Amino acid sequence: MKHFLPVRELYVSPEAATALLAEAGKLPAWTLDARQVAELDLLLSGGFTPLRGYMTEADYRAAREGGDRGWPVPFALEVAADFAGRVEPGDDIALRDAAGVVAVLSVTDRWGDPALLGGKVKGLRRPGSGPTPNALRALFRGGGADQVLAVLPASQADVDLAATLAAGMGAALLVQPAPGSAVDAPGDAVLAPLRLAPPEGPGAIMWRALVARNHGATHLFLPDPAAREVYRPHQDRIGLAMVLPDGNR
Repeated sequence: MKHFLPVRELYVSPEAATALLAEAGKLPAWTLDARQVAELDLLLSGGFTPLRGYMTEADYRAAREGGDRGWPVPFALEVAADFAGRVEPGDDIALRDAAGVVAVLSVTDRWGDPALLGGKVKGLRRPGSGPTPNALRALFRGGGADQVLAVLPASQADVDLAATLAAGMGAALLVQPAPGSAVDAPGDAVLAPLRLAPPEGPGAIMWRALVARNHGATHLFLPDPAAREVYRPHQDRIGLAMVLPDGNR
């Protein structure tokens, strides 16, 4: 089942993590806010594949203008201006959560107001919890699933319809509600709530589709008709076939 092969995680080996942690004490350190921690958790665990770090300025601006540079929405690390003033392209900085250093960012780009940083990231440890993309892919692979229908529900009715569609396809069901959504999943479905609210703007639907794909989805049910029209031109590129409410594709 080639589509359930692992996605690339951005963690270094335990030995390299120990060495980087020793060096991190000498580096400028940025303490991540709650959203940045959730973003970094998805990035490090492969949920933002194909990204290997924060976008360069050129890629960030292209995404903001609707261009396709491999990721549908702008994604960079926002930091305070005084901190950015102490960092130059070519520098490494430590990224911290409440428990300490999580990763090292090798800065390639610094721009903007607010100040933004781009560059590749090396993860030392996981800053989050819950099922990772590779854990879900292994679950689907081990369960013999050939297809996985992801639903991005706004209501329990969306989940119930998706369960009917998945049953008709003979597919596993992956339910990925946004934070705060009060939905339940059927007993044979996988409930994997998003750990951060989706971004706003025209790229949000593609963002959610890519995150679902990285977590093992092969098909996508979008309950909102407007969202389906936004996604339709991109489904071949993203690789998730869209399933309609009547079961057609």
